[in-house]
Amino acid sequence: NKIVRRVQLTGGSTFIVSIPKEWAEKMNIDKGSLVVLSLESDGSIRLFPSTKRPEPLASTEIRVKKGMSQGSVLREIMSKYLTGYKTIRVVFPSEDLEFKKAIRDIITRKLIGVEILHEDSREMVLQILVNVEDLPISSILMKMLDVSLSMLSDVRLALENNEKILPSDISSRDDIIDKLYLYGLRQLHTGLRGIISLEEIGLQRPHEVLHYAMVLKNLERIGDHSVSIALSIVELKDKKGIAKDLVALSDKTAQFVKAALSAFMSRDKDAANKLLDVDAVEIKSFENEIFRKLSQEHPEEVSTIRSIIGSYRRILEYGTDILETTIDIQNE
Repeated sequence: NKIVRRVQLTGGSTFIVSIPKEWAEKMNIDKGSLVVLSLESDGSIRLFPSTKRPEPLASTEIRVKKGMSQGSVLREIMSKYLTGYKTIRVVFPSEDLEFKKAIRDIITRKLIGVEILHEDSREMVLQILVNVEDLPISSILMKMLDVSLSMLSDVRLALENNEKILPSDISSRDDIIDKLYLYGLRQLHTGLRGIISLEEIGLQRPHEVLHYAMVLKNLERIGDHSVSIALSIVELKDKKGIAKDLVALSDKTAQFVKAALSAFMSRDKDAANKLLDVDAVEIKSFENEIFRKLSQEHPEEVSTIRSIIGSYRRILEYGTDILETTIDIQNE
């Protein structure tokens, strides 16, 4: 609700604005209480009690109705997790072992810090034990990139040494990226609600939340395409004849996304523009060149080669998105 107040001048130099009585009573503010004024970059001011923050979302309940799919229930759980609830109680209309197994699986693979506090035939209580301030958003971004680059490094070794890649190993690392992505979104949401300060998760201004959410998504998609490349490598029948060019492309792409995230973290707009104007153009040209070459030399592998190079192209594009976000965040 918007409330209009007239600015008053006292003592010849001090501006005074009264605060609504209803809000003061709700926040237990009395004469002599301290409040904090946060001066925002857009010219606005945020006002909150110095010792009080919005209460964390303690608990919520999901009642599973007959006919609800496993997917819909799992999406509800994920949504509650992202919103910031500490306890999620899932109530089933009847005993359903398969449903519970699916929930346990998604918790294990996709969510950080979630434990099953209680379980019986009709309900399951999930407790989120992790505190969002334990891992700042910058560390989450770096860990997501590290996992993706480790997959690309394994692809490189598999190509150079004609080794096999274990799909199960790749899948487990994709789950790590998904966990970090969802955990990062939970952090951003909690910071927006004021449950913790933006500074505690490594941000400075509210508008940065949108930019960090975009970078989180870009890194999550880079992880997906790293998985796609690794799985496609398994299908190659003649790695030796293809290895040299794909290794070169892998190295160029990995260095590009690493430099892109570095530019974002350091707010280096000049580096971002250079990467966009020079490096990205060169890598795209190299992609086209090796696709033409390899598709002519290995026509029987053209479908797999197209898939691999296409995924490298998508990784490059997500890197350029990160660079454009770097420029945007600096211009606000």
